[in-house]
Amino acid sequence: MKKITFKVFFICAMFSAFYGKAQCLVAGNGLYPATTYSAGTCNGLTLNTITSAGYAGEYSNMNVTAGETYTFSSSIATDYITISSDDGLTAAAYGPTPVTWVADVTGVVRFYTHADDTCTENTDFRLRSFTCGVPNCTPGAITFTKVSNCPDATFSITADVTDLGSAGSFSIADDQSGPAQVASIGLYTFGPYANGLSVTLTATPDDSTDCSIISAPQTQITCPALNDNFADAIAVTCGSNTTGNTVGATLDEDSAPDGFGADMDAPNLWYTYTGSGAEETVTLNLCGSSYDSSVLVYTGTSGNLTLIAGNDDDATCGAALTTRSRVNFVSDGTSTYYIAIEGYNVGSVGAFTMDVTCASVTPPASANQTCTTALSVAVDGSDLESDNSFGDVSSEVPTCDLFGSVQDVWFSFVAPVGGNVDCTVTNGTMTSMNFNVHSGTCGALTAITGACNSNLIAATTESLTGLTEGATYYVQVWSNFAEQGTFTLRLTNPSLGISDFNSSNFEVYPNPVSDILNISYNKNVTGVAVYNLVGQEVLSQTSTATISKIDMSSLSNGIYMVRVTADNQVKTIKVIKE
Repeated sequence: MKKITFKVFFICAMFSAFYGKAQCLVAGNGLYPATTYSAGTCNGLTLNTITSAGYAGEYSNMNVTAGETYTFSSSIATDYITISSDDGLTAAAYGPTPVTWVADVTGVVRFYTHADDTCTENTDFRLRSFTCGVPNCTPGAITFTKVSNCPDATFSITADVTDLGSAGSFSIADDQSGPAQVASIGLYTFGPYANGLSVTLTATPDDSTDCSIISAPQTQITCPALNDNFADAIAVTCGSNTTGNTVGATLDEDSAPDGFGADMDAPNLWYTYTGSGAEETVTLNLCGSSYDSSVLVYTGTSGNLTLIAGNDDDATCGAALTTRSRVNFVSDGTSTYYIAIEGYNVGSVGAFTMDVTCASVTPPASANQTCTTALSVAVDGSDLESDNSFGDVSSEVPTCDLFGSVQDVWFSFVAPVGGNVDCTVTNGTMTSMNFNVHSGTCGALTAITGACNSNLIAATTESLTGLTEGATYYVQVWSNFAEQGTFTLRLTNPSLGISDFNSSNFEVYPNPVSDILNISYNKNVTGVAVYNLVGQEVLSQTSTATISKIDMSSLSNGIYMVRVTADNQVKTIKVIKE
């Protein structure tokens, strides 16, 4: 961990103030790193990196040699640099990055970085580096590219020389004892090389080896599959089982949209599915794959794709297969859908299987598929049975379940007086349930911190506190396609004091009631309070008798919560006024 020393010398501050923004010698973030840096190579070209985690308002110590030329730089283009050779008393050189200085001392100097010429400090990381010496050549420019020669199981490398620098020509050679080529401006080809071989090219200019250009290692493990590119996608059909391998594949359509927990950032293979003429639900099952797979489904054309479904991890694939993928989408019967099989990241490649199954489209079991169609629920402690089966794919991907598409249903409630609500969700046939609570308005929702719950297999209560009285909140309950089913939602106002109550010899009648509500109990009823569904008390009465009569004739028709207090216990019941 980086240690920050906060020490500001008064004399440095006074000097900086006196000279204005010409130099910055104040370093509230201190010295970093603690060791003094010495240059490795001084050829005017080699970058010497002191730290990649530098701060603004910080300095590094480094050794310099009198008469040597140094160019100091920061990776943040707007940074301001100051060099001091007398422990921060005065500045030897200063200015916006980069700063060049011919050292007039031999010894240790301070290399300061600040965010601007007013000496602003911050803790954003920046690279603090320098070159030393005067280059004896000007670098050229060469682009190295691997070219596949499949299906011949070989590859070549091209060197595109676009700038000779100060050289008249380059001599370019590989590290496989192949013949060198003398190059000027133009495109040069090397190889072919066998798959699996790692090859590096070195371009040496005729004026100085200091300006040599070395390629990154180039290799091709295996030839890509025939459907490596979008244009060569292979058609699949209902009931088919497809095998493939992304080892050796390339990343095609990198600009295609990401979503549903999957990123288009790894080597991929492409498939197509075209409908049978009627709507159907299509499921792509990659649970049998050998690696951390992802799958994305698009419509559209190359460079103009629309994402309709995706999945990275499907927990229902099995305990040891939670990084495998499964996704479903609804085919309109006529469109062509493009399926990209890839991995979690660029390093995730391997063999996969994809089972394609189709089924007739079943309408969602519940109509409240979106926030705008959310079902209004009373905060009254009653159980609401619901079902997310055959739901549509949601565009609202919850923060606690980021790795796949979800089928959700939506509910809304009004926060009662006191702003406290207990939200309880209980599994029915839904094998793994998830729920979140949002504030705001549809289209501009904000998830309530800590209220996102995922992969639940037992009844779970989220106690919401500090809600805005009278404001509307939204509950999103979801699962993936393989976990869909029934569940129960209960919203309770803990302020009503619902608790255990001995129900023997307790009676409330009539219910529904038009005027007088009778409450009978074998113990003294000491208080009765009536609340509307937003938690407001609309009627109250005290009693010392075993029977209480509550006149509700003045109340509007509707549902009320009646809280009865007896024997230091409380019972709340729902009463309908008509």
